[in-house]
Amino acid sequence: MIRYIDAHAHILEPFFKLNEVKNVITDALSKDVIKIVNCASDPSQFNNCLETSKFDEIEISIGLQPTLADRIINADPIRELSDNPLSKNIRAIGEVGLDYHWIKDENLRDRQKVLFIDCIELANEQQIPLVIHSRKAEMDALEILSKHAQVPVLLHSFEGNLKAVEFAKELEYKITVPTNVVIRRNRRKVAVRAGIENILLETDSPYCAPADDIRPNTPSTIPIVAEKLASIFEVELEELARITTNNTKNFYRI
Repeated sequence: MIRYIDAHAHILEPFFKLNEVKNVITDALSKDVIKIVNCASDPSQFNNCLETSKFDEIEISIGLQPTLADRIINADPIRELSDNPLSKNIRAIGEVGLDYHWIKDENLRDRQKVLFIDCIELANEQQIPLVIHSRKAEMDALEILSKHAQVPVLLHSFEGNLKAVEFAKELEYKITVPTNVVIRRNRRKVAVRAGIENILLETDSPYCAPADDIRPNTPSTIPIVAEKLASIFEVELEELARITTNNTKNFYRI
């Protein structure tokens, strides 16, 4: 029996209204996607994300996007959620990390590192996994993680080169493969280099669609990435689904 999990998505405002979440879940279930890990990476989204955790099919991660480092200096916005009874549903800290694609200023990149390290320390304190954003900053992010992280690490939508993937494997980190692997050659390279035993499937909904005419991307497209990877790894679809779903369950402890 095929069962999938979307290991990283953003099923929240401003992309989806709270009253649309049930329809997203229903569509996902119709495609054998039984769980969605919903991520909020801006404090303005935290309460909305926590509310979605009331659905049995949704698990949540809470983080601080590195591009917020110009106005947020530490992980306190996440710490402050401890008073909310729904905070018990948080499965990971993330996405957090570094972003050199959008941020070119060296001072702001340094601020990102300070914020990143404090988020890592929070995950260590709470003993929950980390979900990492490392766009165009893969090696710097891995170096920081190797020095500070004491918990499992998932490299979300990772596009590191061979050296970065090998370093990640040495550190025993997992890597998500997004649905745009279908149209992005570099995504396929990362998947092969990581190996089927180290990958999870994600949509990064509403982003990373498997085709340009799919807008917004939703968890219901997970079977598309699964079929592509089954072909790449030359395994049966059921085997690909079993391995990646188990990888996701083990990482998020669900």
